[in-house]
Amino acid sequence: MVSHKDEVEAVVFQALAHPMRRTIVKLIGANSNGVVYTELITELGLSTGKLNYHIEQLEGLIEKNEERRYVLTPLGKKTLNQLKLIEHDVTEEDEKYVRIAERVQETSLEPTVKSFILIGIVASSAVLFILVILAYIAITQGGVPTFVYLLLPFFIAIEVAVIATLILALRKTPAWLRRFERRFLELS
Repeated sequence: MVSHKDEVEAVVFQALAHPMRRTIVKLIGANSNGVVYTELITELGLSTGKLNYHIEQLEGLIEKNEERRYVLTPLGKKTLNQLKLIEHDVTEEDEKYVRIAERVQETSLEPTVKSFILIGIVASSAVLFILVILAYIAITQGGVPTFVYLLLPFFIAIEVAVIATLILALRKTPAWLRRFERRFLELS
C-alpha cells in the first residue's frame, strides 16, 4: 500500500484545516453524481475566487469527472468516511476533551499583539500631549520661528492619525491575526 502514511495524513489534514473545505467534501460526497461548480457557489455563498482557492486546496481529494462535475477521489472517499465517523461518534466525554484542545490551540500571538498596540496608543498619546503643550506655549509666549507654527499642527495631525489607526487595529486584532496565523503560521 502507501509507504508514506505520514505524507497522506499531512496532505489530508492540511486540506481539511479550513471548515469550508470540510463542508465542500461533505457536499460533494452527499451527491453520488457529483456536484457542478455553480451548485457549490450557490450552496456555499462564496465568491468565485474563494471557492477556486478551496477547490485548489482539495486537489487529490476531489476531481472533475467527464461530465465536469466534482466528485470525490478514492482518497476523498476515505477522508469523508473519517469525517462522518468523527461527526457521528463524538460523545459528551469527547466534548470535554475538545474544549481542552480548543483552549490549547487558541492563538498565543493575540495577547502579545494587543499589548504592543496598547503600548503604541499610550506612547502616541503622550507624544500628542507634549505636542499640544508645545503648541500652547508657542501660541501664548510668541517669539517662536514661523516654521514651528507650521510644523506643530502637522505633527499633531500625524499623531492623531497614528492613534486612530492603532485604535482601529486594536478593535480588529482578533480577525486579522487569525487570518495571518492561518496563512503564514499553519503553512509549515
